[in-house]
Formats: sequence, C-alpha cells, structure tokens
Amino acid sequence: MNRLKRFAANAAILGGVSIFMRIISVSFNAYAAGAVGAQGIGVYSLIMSAYVFAVTVATSGINLAVTRLVSEELGHGNAGAAIAAMKKCVCYSIIFGSASACALFFFAEPIGVHLLGDERTVISLRALAVSLPFIALSNVLGGYFNAVRRVSKSAAVSILEQFVKIGFTVAFLHALGTESVERSCLALVLGTSISEGLSFIYLLILYLRDKRKHLRVREGEAVPRGLTARMLHISVPIAASAYLRSGLVTVEHILIPYGLRRSGQNAADALASYGTVHGMALPLVLFPSAVSATFASLIIPELSELAAKYGRRDTVHIKYIVRRAITLCLVFGMACAGAFVLFSGSLGELVYKSADAGKYIGVFAVLVPLMYLDTTVDGMLKGLGEQLASMKYNIIDSAISVFLVYTLLPKMGVGGYIVCVFITELVNDVLSLSRLITVTNVKIPVFRAVVSPLLSIIGACAATHLFLKALPFTFAHLAVETVCGIFIMLLFYVNFLIIFRALSREDIAWFASIFKRKSA
Repeated sequence: MNRLKRFAANAAILGGVSIFMRIISVSFNAYAAGAVGAQGIGVYSLIMSAYVFAVTVATSGINLAVTRLVSEELGHGNAGAAIAAMKKCVCYSIIFGSASACALFFFAEPIGVHLLGDERTVISLRALAVSLPFIALSNVLGGYFNAVRRVSKSAAVSILEQFVKIGFTVAFLHALGTESVERSCLALVLGTSISEGLSFIYLLILYLRDKRKHLRVREGEAVPRGLTARMLHISVPIAASAYLRSGLVTVEHILIPYGLRRSGQNAADALASYGTVHGMALPLVLFPSAVSATFASLIIPELSELAAKYGRRDTVHIKYIVRRAITLCLVFGMACAGAFVLFSGSLGELVYKSADAGKYIGVFAVLVPLMYLDTTVDGMLKGLGEQLASMKYNIIDSAISVFLVYTLLPKMGVGGYIVCVFITELVNDVLSLSRLITVTNVKIPVFRAVVSPLLSIIGACAATHLFLKALPFTFAHLAVETVCGIFIMLLFYVNFLIIFRALSREDIAWFASIFKRKSA
C-alpha cells in the first residue's frame, strides 16, 4: 500500500470513528438537554469548564511524550527502552493525575462556590475528581498505540467508553431524577467517571497483550540514559502552555454567565442562555469538524517526514499538500456552513426542540469555514515543527476572548459573546495562516480556494430554497424534508463547484486514484 492509499485508509478509519462518535455525542447532548433543561445544561457546562482544566493538569502533555519516545526507540529497534519509557511515563501520569484529583476533590467547594458561582456544582466536581488518575493513565496507553500505529485498538475503546457512559448516565438520571439541577448534573458526571475507569482497564488489558506479542527485548539490550530528561523536555513545555490556554478558556466560561447576569438577565436565564450556546448550538456546528480534525492529525506525520527529507521551504511536495489541504478544507467548510444556515431552524427543532438553539446555529454557521480551516492549518503547522507558534496563537486567542467577554457581555448580552467568537476566530486564522505561508512560501489560490466555493454555496443555497418552494407537495416529516434538502443542496453545490472551477478533473482523478486497486 503506497503512502497515499495508506493515508486514505487511516483517514477513512479514524474519520469514520470520529463521525460516529460525534453522532453519538450530539444525540446524547440532545437527550440530556431534553432531560435536564437549558439551565441544567448551563450548570453542567460550568462544571465541565473546571473539569477540562483539571484534565489538562492531570495529563500534562504526556500523550505526545509517550508517542515520541516509544516511536523513536522502536525506530532504533530498542524494545527494552520503549518499555522503560512507558514505565517512566506511567509514573509521571500517576503523580500528575493524583495531584489533580486531590486538588479538585478537596477544593471543590471553593471552586464551585467562589469561582463558578454556583454551589450546586460542588458534589459533581468531587465525583469527577475520581476519574482524573484514570484519564492520565489512559493518555499514556493511548500514546503508545499511536506510536506503534495500532490506533484501531484505542479507537475501539473510545467507542465502548461512549456507550458505557451513556448507559450509566441514563440509569443515574432515572435513579436520581431530573427535578433537581444538582442531582441531574451529578447523574451526568457519574456516567463520565465510571466510563473513564472502565476504559482505562480495557486499555491496560490491550496494552499488556500487545506488549507480550510485539515488544521483544533482545538479550543484552541496554536501556539508554536520559529517558526521564527526554520525557520532561517534551511534556513540560506542552504542559505549561496547555495550563495557560486551558486556564484562560476556563476563566472565559466562568465569565460568560457572570457577564450575562450583569447585562440584566437573572441567574436562571443566564445559565439557560449559556447552556443553549455552549451545550447545544456549538456542539452541533462543530459536529462535521471531525473530518477536518482527522485530516489534521494524519497530515502531521506526512509533513514531518517531507520537511525532514526536503526542508520546509521551496519544495514542490509540501506546497502541493498545503495548497490542496486548504482548498479542500474550505470547499468542505462552505458546504457545511450552507447546510447550517439554510436549515438552522429545522436542525434546532429536530435535535434540541429549541428555536433559540436554531437561531444560534444559523449565526455560528457563518464561521464554520474559518473554524475548520483553523483546525487544518494547526495540524500543518505542527507537522512542520511550528507547534510552539500554534500554541502561542491559541493563547493569544484565549486572552483576547477573556478580555472581550469581560467587557462586551455586560453591555451587549449574548450578542457580545457572538461578537467575541467572531473576532477571536478571525484573529487566530489570520495569525496561523500567515505563519504557514511564511514557513512554506506557498501561494494560496484565492479564487479557487475562497471565491469559487463561496459563490458555489450561495448559488446552491438559493437554488435549493427555490426548488423546495416550487415542489407541488409537502414532506410528511420535518426530518425527511431536512435530509432531502441537504442532499439536494449538496448536488447543486458540486455542480456549481465545477462551473466555477473550484473542482477540476485533476481533483476528481486524484480522489479516484486513492481507491483504485493497484494492478498486479
């Protein structure tokens, strides 16, 4: 299997799993929103904002450290050193995972009451603290399977974990009831904690079996010195920048309901608005980004290998990949944006039974191409060794976001937050794309990558709207109308892409070559 076909196969596997996981996640979010209400989702989102920071501390950059160390040692044929690296990384994650768990458990009350501003979050924070050591250790094992390129095992565990989480959560919601926001949030987080523990156990079993089968230590093989220093050299800088970024994001999420209250909303309405935006609209808008995220993760090793072989500038190979990646990402992003804009009301009603959610889906849909492009460009920067630049831009993004949330929300309410998201996303994209162009010296085909897809999606949306209005019948169900409408829009979109030359015969031939069997 050549590189292109291997890349396509991995993309199909990981992309399929990611999309399936997003479908399950969005469906579960819809169920949870219906069960606990917008205010309950708002409180749950507050809890998770603090939990995400605790997870960042618990993992502390260990996943990438494991992947790098194990892959490097196995590349040199040192299975013993790879096992030794795993042991050191396990010790590292136990220390950080346990420290984070203790801090969250014992400081849950001041965090919940004084930082999050809601005492109903305290018991849920303590329940989540139990999962942190398991998450840290699972990151080590997940990094190992990435290093040995057997990601299907960790992907299978992720799917199992999602179903276990949903099963336990539904059971706890029935057992604890949904009348109390505090108890319903506890039911949601208990499912998370239990699923993380069981996921770690399953990963550990898979690792031990994989280790016995594949890691054969040669007789007399010496473990190189300096493994601990190498591990810290990778993990500590990543951890430090992740702490700062995650801390800023947590502060932003805490300030949102606070700013909404200052704008004149009461506490319940502020939490409901926060829950609608962060627990409903944004997860659905970001749902298709599973495709761009998968592409971004797979393009990292491809660009890394090419950069090491040819250098980062003035290479036909790297420029070709960068141009094609940006073009395809924007073509895909425009299609998703068009679907969200045209059918925002229907999606809000179908998924969440909420007109407000539909309104925000339509607003944030305009940003979809930029959001997906940001993910892809970040992946390419990391592949070219520019991960520190990418982290710097993300920190700048978060810092601007905190400032804008603090200053705009009390004056403009939810509208201030929407302005904040638009500004920060645009700033991040401009900084990241400028750095990518500087590093690779590539010229972006603006008409083909931006203008043509934009004209195509405008034409497709207009044609679809007129076509649906001209039909002599009405659809029996809103879901059928929405699905058929999106399909019709995509057909129009592809034809407009060909008309405006955003999609060429070369692109079609390239895509077909991926799946063409090699002749004997």
